[in-house]
Amino acid sequence: MLRRTARALCAAAIVVGALGSTSVGASAAGITNSGGDLRDGWYGDQPKLSPDAVAGSNFGKLWDAPVDGQVYAQPLVVDTGVNKKSVIVATERNEVSSFDAETGDKNWSVNLGPSYPANLIGCGDLNPDLGVTATPVIDTATNTVYLTHKTYDSGTSGPAAYYVDALDVATGEQRSGFPRKLTGTAQNAPGISFDATQELQRPGLLLLDGVVYAGFGGHCDFTPYQGWVFGVNTSGDITARWSAVASGNGAGIWQSGAGLMSDGPGRIFLSTGNGGSPTPPLAAPGNGMYGESIVRLDVQTDGTLKPMDFFAPSDAAHLDDYDADFASGGVTALRDSFGTSQFPHLGVAVGKAGYVYLLNRDDLGGIGTGDGRGDRVVSRVGPYGGVWSRPGIWPGDGGWIAIPTASPSGGENPSPSGSSGYLKLYRYRVSAAGVPSLDAPVQSDDAFGFGSSAPVITSDGTTSGSAVLWIVWSPDGGGAGAQLRAYDAVPRNGHLNLRHSWPIGQATKFAMPGVGDGRIYVGTRDGHIQAYGAPVEAQVSGPSTTFPLTTVGTTSTVNVKLTISGTVKVNSIVASSSPFVVGTPTPAVPATLVNGDTITIPVDFTPTAPGSAGGMLTVDTDKGPFSFSLTATGQAQAAVLTASPPIVSFGGAVVGDSQASVVTFGNGGGQPLTVTAITLPGAPFSVDDTLAAGTVIGPGEAINVTVHYQPTVVGEFSDDLVLDTTAGEKTVGLSGIAGLGPKLTLTPAGGWDFGTVTIGESKTVAVTMSNTGDSPMNVTKSKPPTNARFTVLDPLDEGTSIPAGESRTLRISFTPTDAGAVSDKWIINAGDGSGVHEIAVTGTGQMPATQEPEPEPEPPPVVGPVPPVPDVAPMPPGLGPEVTALSRPELIVEKLRPALSVTKAQLSRDGRKLVIRGRVTAAAVGPLSVQLSARAGRRTVTSSASLRLRGHATYTITMVLPKAARRWTRLQIVAHFPGSERVWPGTGSLVLVRGR
Repeated sequence: MLRRTARALCAAAIVVGALGSTSVGASAAGITNSGGDLRDGWYGDQPKLSPDAVAGSNFGKLWDAPVDGQVYAQPLVVDTGVNKKSVIVATERNEVSSFDAETGDKNWSVNLGPSYPANLIGCGDLNPDLGVTATPVIDTATNTVYLTHKTYDSGTSGPAAYYVDALDVATGEQRSGFPRKLTGTAQNAPGISFDATQELQRPGLLLLDGVVYAGFGGHCDFTPYQGWVFGVNTSGDITARWSAVASGNGAGIWQSGAGLMSDGPGRIFLSTGNGGSPTPPLAAPGNGMYGESIVRLDVQTDGTLKPMDFFAPSDAAHLDDYDADFASGGVTALRDSFGTSQFPHLGVAVGKAGYVYLLNRDDLGGIGTGDGRGDRVVSRVGPYGGVWSRPGIWPGDGGWIAIPTASPSGGENPSPSGSSGYLKLYRYRVSAAGVPSLDAPVQSDDAFGFGSSAPVITSDGTTSGSAVLWIVWSPDGGGAGAQLRAYDAVPRNGHLNLRHSWPIGQATKFAMPGVGDGRIYVGTRDGHIQAYGAPVEAQVSGPSTTFPLTTVGTTSTVNVKLTISGTVKVNSIVASSSPFVVGTPTPAVPATLVNGDTITIPVDFTPTAPGSAGGMLTVDTDKGPFSFSLTATGQAQAAVLTASPPIVSFGGAVVGDSQASVVTFGNGGGQPLTVTAITLPGAPFSVDDTLAAGTVIGPGEAINVTVHYQPTVVGEFSDDLVLDTTAGEKTVGLSGIAGLGPKLTLTPAGGWDFGTVTIGESKTVAVTMSNTGDSPMNVTKSKPPTNARFTVLDPLDEGTSIPAGESRTLRISFTPTDAGAVSDKWIINAGDGSGVHEIAVTGTGQMPATQEPEPEPEPPPVVGPVPPVPDVAPMPPGLGPEVTALSRPELIVEKLRPALSVTKAQLSRDGRKLVIRGRVTAAAVGPLSVQLSARAGRRTVTSSASLRLRGHATYTITMVLPKAARRWTRLQIVAHFPGSERVWPGTGSLVLVRGR
């Protein structure tokens, strides 16, 4: 049934809050969850929301309008005409409404049908109604708001159904082809069918290339359920049905409400929860089981979805055991300003285990493919407390990442209830090695309860000092006493600076505020949509009030001082919730106060249970009500044992390495506790001797315990550290995985040995560089040989990664130019822990073989006395080859023997003749033969010539090149003198290589 009230509106919707950027995918296709498809929560076109303006007395609640049902979906602001903007609000009772963004007047309202009762499922996470939970998306090109709603499949009883709706922004009317029921089997797993009753559509919708995508997870892990992604085009046709598991249950996609992320056309990123996790080691794209994973889906030409990349922590199966979902924070893309040349496209992901991951969006890393079968990610920091929220990103001031936690981290003071955390700001940095990472966080002064929202950041572009971080603070999962808070997006002097807070009533879990045109919009669990901005007439102004830590059953009192502007009659002053009680103000009320007067109200806080508490101080006047936030924390009378983090994930380690992490056991109560027993984990885990039976932990105190992980064999390991005390027991899970790591193996081990090679010839030798370990081997240094006689045929670039079990063949050729031994080295560091290797490259050049000279003809007989025969000069001892390189760019020249050498060869301009010049011992007289060998393509052409030496120190001979040799690529010239009575035989050679 459809009920509607409508007011005519102009069409022509445009994005409110979108900011142009050089980042890939920075601009959304429409108005969507978290400020854009990157899901970073940044609204960079909000100059009206400056820190000073937000802290001013004229900034406050502009209007408050009732709606039918709880508001989990983020309110969206859309331009609906000239100087007119509207806020689209959807509720769990399937009501969708449009409000005037400035005045709060209702434009139209439709009901999509009965909501589905939560008690029919039995899960109390979202209660009592299940209707519109996910943030819609608005297509500004067609003025259409797309959303999903849950209702009965038929009538008002029985199983549930999910529908995709397409409403006209101006009227609320359903578009043709809608609503579209979501049903069918998974295209990637035909044995799995969609069961709408057991599924919850929590992540914000994504509009990508004309298709609306919706992610699904389960209710309280009640089976059957799977993580699903449906795609429905703008005509209402289902294009995609993808399951995050190929069989069985698990891998729900809920992301605390953060939308499916896209960083460009055809690319969708998502995160999944427990169940169906992959088994390490496994490279992308995986095997169809994607629990505890970040997954990148690519849209295929037929509209179906195909996983192309994924990352899962190496201990994903252990996270399953502890329900420590990796999906609880979604996945957020960082703008290109955060990138480096090595990692230009970064993403950030967080989860319940409290670790913050920086990921390479172009290569997510698989599972167990890093060193020691650990995580192959850009960096990991933490644990800093469990997270049920997506990060918020401020790209200015060097880059900051805001993450609220819902449980404390190791080393922090104990939480009174053990289930609250802090808002934390991480500064982005790049290490000296060029690796992006995050500094240790700066955190809020007071605790944030479970259910607090994801942050959004507003600013005037990236102007320093213009950014404000907005977040809905909730004391606990119930949401009563919640506040809208505004912080500076950058810490001041090591602290988060709270600009102001406003009481909002009862918050819905993890629901973030909306942003548009200098205003903030908040939906509540008790059925309201509120707008905050300026100007407001603040006739009564005052601060937010925080009480000291107060033990249950005792009372703390704080005097709240308010200031009057104008003339105001104060009728009454009350507190909204029972732990807070208003005393008698000064002056007493009712009273009429004038401009500049103050009124002081004593407020008592008497907690009845430990944990955070929020309240509202409301001053009723003749100018209307004015409300102020109250924040307090109750401490238990008895001792309360806390442990943080609840799970320690050591990730991967190479066998023999050692890691350490801190576990904090604290006392959040008002009385001391005593340790009665400690159950230590077994190898490869060990614990420092800092805890023993009888140890006393006082109220508010904590003891840090260092846990070590030192694996000695390959495997996956898990154990528990258990502490028993007079205040109860706490168990901390420990997990780790170990592998051999990368291992460099060279075959042959001695490097490149060329043996003996004739001058002018070449020989090629190959060495195989193998990774015989079980982790990728990353080459950090590669300096090949530089001697010109060695030519590297297979380069090995620094940064090359060789997966486990794979190898690279490295070939080098050796072309000696002189006789004798030649050596060099290839310097390699393969990042396997074995250090720098100087791998030998050796070879020996030898002279070409010489032919026996033809005997000289017998001299004619001599008549008369025979002249004496002069002694033959012996070969000077130690006379060996000498090399001279000429400075001609086209030649490689060798001068081989002082008795005979070829010093130069010059081609004629037409390439037909070769003029050869050389030197010879001046006493040489006799024949000189010159042999030419030319390589032309696959042919070798030879030619020869001769002349007679006449005792000169130089010689010149001109040779005509055969036609077949004129396209030579390599010429070898060998000159031979057979010797004479005074001169030893000699050979000289010259090698020409074209182009060198």
